[in-house]
Amino acid sequence: MLTKSKFRNFLSCKNEFWLDHHFPEQSGELTLDQQLRREAGYQVERLARTLPIFADPDGTCVAFGKDFATESLFAKADIVVTDADTGEVDIYEVKSGTKAKEDYKTDLAFQCFVAEQSGYVVRNAYLIFINTHYLFDGEIDVVRLLTVSDETESVRALRPTIDAETASAIAWLEQGEPTVTLLDYCGAKLECRAIRRLFEDIPDYNVSHIFIANSKKLNSLLGDSILDIRSIPADFKMTDREAAIVEVERSGKAHIKRDAILEEITGLKYPLNFLDYESFNPAVPQFVGTRPYQHMVFQYSLHTIAGPGAEPRHSYHLSRNNGKHPSEEIVERLHEDLDGKIGTIVVWSERFETGRNAELATMYPRYAAFLEELNGKTYDLYEIFQKRLYLHPRFRGRASIKKVLPAVTDLTYDGMEIADGLTASIKWYHAATGRGRPEENEKTFQDLEAYCHLDTLAMARIYEHLLTI
Repeated sequence: MLTKSKFRNFLSCKNEFWLDHHFPEQSGELTLDQQLRREAGYQVERLARTLPIFADPDGTCVAFGKDFATESLFAKADIVVTDADTGEVDIYEVKSGTKAKEDYKTDLAFQCFVAEQSGYVVRNAYLIFINTHYLFDGEIDVVRLLTVSDETESVRALRPTIDAETASAIAWLEQGEPTVTLLDYCGAKLECRAIRRLFEDIPDYNVSHIFIANSKKLNSLLGDSILDIRSIPADFKMTDREAAIVEVERSGKAHIKRDAILEEITGLKYPLNFLDYESFNPAVPQFVGTRPYQHMVFQYSLHTIAGPGAEPRHSYHLSRNNGKHPSEEIVERLHEDLDGKIGTIVVWSERFETGRNAELATMYPRYAAFLEELNGKTYDLYEIFQKRLYLHPRFRGRASIKKVLPAVTDLTYDGMEIADGLTASIKWYHAATGRGRPEENEKTFQDLEAYCHLDTLAMARIYEHLLTI
């Protein structure tokens, strides 16, 4: 039976769709990210059900989670309103996203199609999604939080496509295993399950990691069955960036533009303050003064090098949500640590930290001048690696701190209980809201401190390494 999720998979990758049907893989445990997204979806749907437009005193016109089915199709609509006089239905699809994206419209159109195929007359079709301009004041106002968008015309326009594609999907399952070539990759490129099933010797680091999906360059190489980066022909046309990455892989030697790097970093003003934030950005805001999906800072780590040759000194703060707004705690403590001794703020990928500072300045105007000064004195260490001034075989063509750090220092994130920002965000929220046992939450806070500490120590050590090249 073709469901909405299976139909979406068909549109994404027909070959994986066929495999998932005929050779289904056992589902593993949900990741923290998947759990959070599922929880967010359920939360938004529960809130949507409380909208005044769904008030139904008799309980006869509004149905939640209504099934529509035919012999070969199935859809469960989030909310269905039936006209008591005509029997016509309005279908509402609830999403935890922030706009009427095309794939959302396709989901809605599929549900309406199945409803019509099962004998209903669909009058109108709507998407409900989150309004990012909503500012939480301590009590959820569901009318302001959620946007109801009339997508009736969009759904009608999609009807011929849905009709044809559902027929194609059903027919696709009835055929034998599709013939797959390297050029039949999907959005996951060579990680596509259908590709991996037939081509088992694909290198973990391969040409698809360098060249853009569906580009002439990548398709040309795959058409010639060239997967190993070291096998790219010497006369293959590449940009300087691409050529440098390929040469590093071929030679096994680092590519370093020493003069350009030293010009970047030797002029930085002391003290050097290596700063990193951790934040939580739920779909439905949980803390006063924040908006949907706004990154609310709950932790910072700061390693300071006072002058040339000085050892980094560490300071930090982690909110445990003990009554004061977590972000207010952060800005107050950071102001204590840095006021009057800012020097240079060194970060990794400045868009994140400077964005948080701008939001904090709006939330706490009395610190606006301080936060604006931080942003004006920020230097992005990531740019050295993003600009390919320093390439190393162990970077695998990437510039993330987790790739750079173990290649140029003896530090690593391996073995840490919390080793990425998303896990940090989710685990902090669970601990800060008392979801676990006290001893579990205390362990989480300790792991968060260790993770954020390493983020800024990593930058300091990478900077020190750059001075020695």
